[in-house]
Amino acid sequence: MNLARVLEVALPDVPPLKQRQGFPRIHPRHVAREHIERDGPLMMVLVPDGPNCFFRFNPLQYKLATFFDGQRSYAQVAADYEAETGIALTAKSVEEFADSLEKLDFWYKTPQEQSVLLCEQLIEQRQKKIKKKRNFGDMSVIELIYFDPDAYLRWIHKKLWFVYTPWFTAWSFFMFAVMLGLLGARWNEVWSDSVKFYNFTEKGWSDVAEFFAIFLLLGAFHETAHGMTCIHFGGASHRMGVFLMYLVPGVFCEVQEVYVYGGRRARMLTVAAGVWSEIVLCQYFALIWWFTPPDSWIHGFCYKLILSGGIFCVLINWNPLAKMDGYYLFCEIFRFWDLKGLSSTYLSAVVRKHLFRLPATVPALPPLRRVGFAVYAMLSGVYCYSLMLFFVKILYHVSYHFTPDWAFVPAWLLAFAIFRSRLRKLGQFMNELYLDKKEWLRQNRKPIWAGAVAVLVLLLVPIRREYVDEPFVLEPVSSAVVRAEVPGLVTSIPVQEGQTVESGQLLAQLHDLTAESQAAEAAANLQTAGARANSAQLSYADFGTAHQRQIEMQKVDQLRREQLQKLKVTSPISGTVTTARVKDLLGSYVTAGTVIAEVADSTKMKARVYVSETELHKLRQIHSASLLANSMWQPLKGEFVAISPAAREVEPGLMTQASYSGLHPPSYFTVDLLVESNGAKLSGGMSGTAKIYGERRSLAVSVLRPVIEGVSRRIW
Repeated sequence: MNLARVLEVALPDVPPLKQRQGFPRIHPRHVAREHIERDGPLMMVLVPDGPNCFFRFNPLQYKLATFFDGQRSYAQVAADYEAETGIALTAKSVEEFADSLEKLDFWYKTPQEQSVLLCEQLIEQRQKKIKKKRNFGDMSVIELIYFDPDAYLRWIHKKLWFVYTPWFTAWSFFMFAVMLGLLGARWNEVWSDSVKFYNFTEKGWSDVAEFFAIFLLLGAFHETAHGMTCIHFGGASHRMGVFLMYLVPGVFCEVQEVYVYGGRRARMLTVAAGVWSEIVLCQYFALIWWFTPPDSWIHGFCYKLILSGGIFCVLINWNPLAKMDGYYLFCEIFRFWDLKGLSSTYLSAVVRKHLFRLPATVPALPPLRRVGFAVYAMLSGVYCYSLMLFFVKILYHVSYHFTPDWAFVPAWLLAFAIFRSRLRKLGQFMNELYLDKKEWLRQNRKPIWAGAVAVLVLLLVPIRREYVDEPFVLEPVSSAVVRAEVPGLVTSIPVQEGQTVESGQLLAQLHDLTAESQAAEAAANLQTAGARANSAQLSYADFGTAHQRQIEMQKVDQLRREQLQKLKVTSPISGTVTTARVKDLLGSYVTAGTVIAEVADSTKMKARVYVSETELHKLRQIHSASLLANSMWQPLKGEFVAISPAAREVEPGLMTQASYSGLHPPSYFTVDLLVESNGAKLSGGMSGTAKIYGERRSLAVSVLRPVIEGVSRRIW
């Protein structure tokens, strides 16, 4: 066991040690550069060998920090600073300035002081581990492995220096246009597959492992591009590794030095390099995917890399509402250093002061910036909390495969772990609010009780509609299978697959020599019988017999003409020909009953929605339904028709059944919905997701019902 482990396990809880002897000193090897930002000139300072290596000062603050050499007292620093700048400071204010930087680990530490600091850090880590065990662990960010990537990144930069040349940039934009053309030709398919690729509800363990393997591979490439660009602009990177954020793996690479060595353009390019590198990589994967056979492994592998590093990568990483690449790029464009922190602080102060009447200092901002900060803080908060809830939803759906009754337990535990710190802050705020308003609460008991009753009523009033979110497949309401009624040789087929036909339109022309001969013979016999009947009537000789013969021949002629008419195969309904390669029957001899073509009316479609048995209780009353096909952007409205009285088999290929051990798949019932196309091109066999809204439930029932039902099932 090494010394660090011995100290971590065996050290008792002791008061903090005295780290510094004498006065503070600025690091002799620090690097400082002046940058012009929104608020004027700022000094970006890089301090080596420290836990916090990057600092920002205004020029006067940095000037004051340079006077600390470890020998001057606070009074001497104040006097020398006043002599050089003309700004008078007290020794007390200089000491407070030094203490504030001491808390940020800015000052230089001798080896002895670093040893004392290491001892304190080990004690602090020990206390954090004990606290984590008591609080069931902290899953927000867990670093797994990390290393110093500087040598690796410099080696990569020497090999790939040409990616920063103008000609390669122009070539990349050209390839980007080519990629858009290739993917745009099959956009509906690519978009649908992108949604499925990021949908964990239908993935087995092997699919999840494959997803994160590809995700980590592209993540390493993404972060390497950040670090290599930082080195290109004169900086360095000394920390790169793998971490878990709420148990989801990711890769990181620190590039703070670009904020010191590089200007605004360098910072923007360093931030954008990650996503752009994935786009450049996808350009060549798209070419390989396009030219390789569909059944080859390289075709499928490249397609998965496109899905992982394509649409959703850009949408998520370049979204400015969360602290990812898009956020830092947004801050650089509009010259805000910490937009999320500034906007959140402003909105929090406004709410505290004007809504809850608590003491708070609202920053003085221009009117337009006040509105922008408030809007950004609200949008960012909603987006970030939605992103956190996304992890909870993934865990719920994965657990649902094992046991639908208890799926809420791990989901609620993860939600509690994610929002635990927020709940703690909410508790502190409520305690502060109570202490501040305690006297007012005593004086206004009746209105407060009335408000509490109103909140309780609001929780119990059924205002939220329950809904199920299940897959569906489309079927035509009206369809017909057209068969040959008489045998014959197919001589003409004037339609083709996908062609729209009207009711009574010719689909195929048959030829049968026997039927045609019999029809001609019947017509001749009818003509002869008619002539004899006329002759008998004129000569008054046996007219009754001749007339009966004429009637008999008329019936035979009508029968033969009907048989002859059946050689023309027509469509009984208006619709679209759905039979593949219908013209393949041309020239062949078909018997009675042979399928000639299938016609379906696509103007009115029926959606067959498969609802699991555990979700069926939500549909006791069906209010409305909305359907979104995988190949469409705009949802369609559905009208309820019926629910199947018995369980049905799920349409093959509609659901991916994961091979989980201990999995007991639920039974599925079908809910039929009538769908109007409203101008959209619908076809039988199209699939997607349907939301069927049932009766209204109160918020209290919606929250407590899954828990009560799950526990009740297990207790029973």
